[in-house]
Amino acid sequence: MPIRFISRLSDYDKKHLGFIVPKYVMNFYQLKPGRYKGGVSLSHGDVTSCGISLTKFRHTLRGRLPPNVGKKGAISEVWIYRDTWIAPKEK
Repeated sequence: MPIRFISRLSDYDKKHLGFIVPKYVMNFYQLKPGRYKGGVSLSHGDVTSCGISLTKFRHTLRGRLPPNVGKKGAISEVWIYRDTWIAPKEK
C-alpha cells in the first residue's frame, strides 16, 4: 500500500515542480531523504506514475517531480511506495 497525502505543487527549480511533505506524514511513516517510486494524481484527473526524489527542507521533506508532470499551483494527491527507497548519492 502506498503512502498518500494531499499537497500543492510549486516551483522546485527552473525545470522541475515540487511539493512539501507534511510533517505529520514524514514523522508517522518515518520517511527519509532519497528516491522513491510513486506518482501524482492531479485535481483535473491526470494520473502519473513517476520517480520522486525527497530532500531535507527545514524541518520536513521536499519532493521533486520529473519535468512535465503537473502544473504550478495545482492541488494533487501524491503517493509514495515506502519500500522502494533508494539512498541519496553521496557528493
